[in-house]
Amino acid sequence: MVYEMRVDHLFLRLDGRVFEVLSDQSDYQHRVHVDVLGFAVKGPDRKGNYKVRIGMLDGDELNLGTTRTQVELDETQFQRFSALVAAAKAARDAGPDPW
Repeated sequence: MVYEMRVDHLFLRLDGRVFEVLSDQSDYQHRVHVDVLGFAVKGPDRKGNYKVRIGMLDGDELNLGTTRTQVELDETQFQRFSALVAAAKAARDAGPDPW
């Protein structure tokens, strides 16, 4: 199943066990497997917005030496994003499909 949302010019999507960030303005792509996917959230600020960084984990922290994507979300977008994060965590916790 694919879960997807749009934030400005970026598409945030979970396709199976891969979280992707795609741009409609360039060939920018950021793909992270759910086993090493991490998020850092700051907010809400005075305007009610959240700043979210998406990247690869190094232990319990986002790895500073890898590609990271930052987006700013309003309250409605953040609620939808939270559901996307929950789906990513569920995919991680379920493990790979046996074959």
